[in-house]
Amino acid sequence: MAQQRNPFQEGLYAGLGLALRTKERIEEFAKKITSEYEMSEEEGKRFMDDMVKQSEETKTRLDEVIEKRLENYVNEAGLPTKADIDKLTRKIGELEKKLDQK
Repeated sequence: MAQQRNPFQEGLYAGLGLALRTKERIEEFAKKITSEYEMSEEEGKRFMDDMVKQSEETKTRLDEVIEKRLENYVNEAGLPTKADIDKLTRKIGELEKKLDQK
């Protein structure tokens, strides 16, 4: 039996698809819809601008979600962060200086 998606999932997948499209593809799609629904030039431009804006907003939100997920995975796996490595590198440098002074 096929798994049913809820409306939230459908919206998420639609937004993801929109976010992954290039601006040119979105503009092509918007022009096609504008023509099919016989929108005025102003309505078509507004629709296209809204589509591009939504795509950019969705991409930004998606980037934030991915970044947070990656951060969680790194923390859960106990992997050192760049800050951790930088801190250890500075500490080693300080210890080397102390050893060289003796």
